[in-house]
Amino acid sequence: MSPFLKIYRISIFLLAFLPGLLPALNAQQTNHWEAVVSAADYWSYFPGYSQPPEGWNTPGFDDSSWLSGPGGIGYGDGDDMTVTANVPSVYLRRAFSLHDTGVISDIVLFVDFDDGFVAYLNGHEIARANIGSIGTEPAYNEYAVLDSYEARLPSGGIPARFSIEKQAVREFLNEGENLLALQVHNCNAGSSDLSSTTFLIAGISDESRNYSDPPFWFSDPVTEFTHLPLIVIETDGQEIIDDPKITARMKIVDNGPGNLNNQFQEGTDYDGFIGIEVRGQSSQMFPKKSYSIELRASDGTDTSASLLGMPEEEDWVLYAPYSDKTMLRNALTFHLGSRMGGWQPRNRFCEVWLNGGYIGVYQLMESVKRDNNRVDISKLNTDEISGDDLTGGYILKVDKTGGTGPEEYFQINPSIRYNYSKKYVFTYVYPKYEEIADEQKNYIRQFLTDAENTLNGRSFSDPAEGFRKYFDTKSFIDFQIIQELCNNVDGYRFSTFFHKDKNSDGGQLKAGPLWDFDLCYGNVDYADFNLATDTWLYPKYQDMYGGRMHWWARMMDDLGYRASFATRWKELRKGSFSNDSIMSYIDNCIAYLGKAVDRNFGRWPIIGNYVWPNYFVGDTYEEEVDYLKDWITRRVNWIDANIMVAETVSGTSGNDILVFPNPVRDKINLYFHLSKPGTVRIVMTNLMGHRILEEEHVREADGDQFIEVIPGKQVPGLYVIQVFRGDRLIGKKSIVFAR
Repeated sequence: MSPFLKIYRISIFLLAFLPGLLPALNAQQTNHWEAVVSAADYWSYFPGYSQPPEGWNTPGFDDSSWLSGPGGIGYGDGDDMTVTANVPSVYLRRAFSLHDTGVISDIVLFVDFDDGFVAYLNGHEIARANIGSIGTEPAYNEYAVLDSYEARLPSGGIPARFSIEKQAVREFLNEGENLLALQVHNCNAGSSDLSSTTFLIAGISDESRNYSDPPFWFSDPVTEFTHLPLIVIETDGQEIIDDPKITARMKIVDNGPGNLNNQFQEGTDYDGFIGIEVRGQSSQMFPKKSYSIELRASDGTDTSASLLGMPEEEDWVLYAPYSDKTMLRNALTFHLGSRMGGWQPRNRFCEVWLNGGYIGVYQLMESVKRDNNRVDISKLNTDEISGDDLTGGYILKVDKTGGTGPEEYFQINPSIRYNYSKKYVFTYVYPKYEEIADEQKNYIRQFLTDAENTLNGRSFSDPAEGFRKYFDTKSFIDFQIIQELCNNVDGYRFSTFFHKDKNSDGGQLKAGPLWDFDLCYGNVDYADFNLATDTWLYPKYQDMYGGRMHWWARMMDDLGYRASFATRWKELRKGSFSNDSIMSYIDNCIAYLGKAVDRNFGRWPIIGNYVWPNYFVGDTYEEEVDYLKDWITRRVNWIDANIMVAETVSGTSGNDILVFPNPVRDKINLYFHLSKPGTVRIVMTNLMGHRILEEEHVREADGDQFIEVIPGKQVPGLYVIQVFRGDRLIGKKSIVFAR
């Protein structure tokens, strides 16, 4: 039996302004809806100074000694018809009569509560939120799980909606007298309010009318389906936290292309247990959470499954696009990365319900993991501590340390020259810290140290013994192209993955896979250069944000690497990176999402509002997409115009300089060659010989050099820029300042 049918489950819509998504589960169709219990009805209630007598929630209980009054019932917030004292809980009973249960096709319970409750129909639990575990009656002094869940009606909202399962409707309802009972709980002793406003609304299959009209805000929950796959998660009242994972249940409903899906249908891809926790770092502050998911068997052990057409695995990510209001930045980046060859996380758009509440559009994604269908490197067992076995495979990540223990992170200790890596913080992804042997830790740290020392060295370009001995340049070029394309504010410093296979299988360090691109393509307001479409990201490894890795900037000092970077970009621009291809992908995604976009922003009404760290705030979804498209267009066009530097810099050969762009507007890129390290002097004069600028730069390495010069605003016209090493002129160029 499906775990979703083992207990009479509720389906809570925490924002019930959405149309209902009730399927036609039997032949009986709803003709209209009537309220069999309304909030304004008189209720018997018992303030929770103590535990109520046993049987309080059953029809035969004598409640003549209880207080009574119209609903809602609560205290402290001025919106209740009946005000109680400040108590941990309130117990409520409302008797109602049904004329003919045979014509009742559906029942929907609406509860506007603060902060948690359990509802019972004729003594049987039918709904619960934010308190205890299903099947266990909370004590009178037990507090709600979540702090301060606010009622919605006072602010113009619609109460949470709970759709009662058909089987419960058939078994629990009585012809004649029935009882609806609730226990409502506060979140803590110091809370200033508690409330419960309750409606029980029945779907009637014929034209008979025996009860009251539904409230004005009620909308007919007609059968409505979506073309997107659905993920439905139930936690049985448990709060999802950031470590450890709690055990919950998940089903995926995907009836295939051309077929519609509904959250009440049976699971297709998966219907079973999971471990789930909140994931992310800065994104955890958003109300729409991302989750890490681990598939589990009924005994709690890990299990694997193929989800939404992606290869079978046990570990997955539900990514919640929130600050990226297009919901496309991650998907677009993974799409482009996958077109470059090699594995990038596969992902599928879907819609998600958590404990019955619709929580919007998500991406179900593969997590970064060693697997034949993911990061395909050798398995590394704890006893493989020597020889070729020791050399792979490893997956590492440079990232924020977060709240994890410092022993899980490490730094490498290269020679003092170019010692920027004192800021780089690596963590073990595979093998995990708790599983990796000491010999394996020592090996990979030493490998990274040797690799960086070689990269920093004077002979780093040597074909045999230079950086190519350690670094797989193709993967580093592809990784760099993606970071530069989207001008990733966290590029080269956070969520930066590397992997290494055994020496017998290549053994070089590879960059990737890609991860985390919501703060890209101009979607930040705290870093000017990350908004810009006309600057390179890779030279900014000494910027104010710290920790950005210099590896790519150093590789760009090598003429061969630089030329390969340019060639690869031009090759990609002829295909999947062309303007038409990128815009077509964006348009296809939007068409695929369809009405799910409106549902998402109905649940999360952030369009037109600032969400950290938005730079652009569009008044419509279309404006958000247009901004993204315009930013990308300007970015790729600028890279096209500037990529020529990578190919022409080889002409500098030690006795010349290259200046780009020319004409100049606000900054000058200088490229030249040094035979040995030292200090260079840059001088700029106008045609009258007046010195406009002079500055010195210490170059710690020989070889090809790049310097960015900011000359400030100048009168339009012709100028001369010269580069000196001591008294020796390396080269000079005439430049034009444009208006």
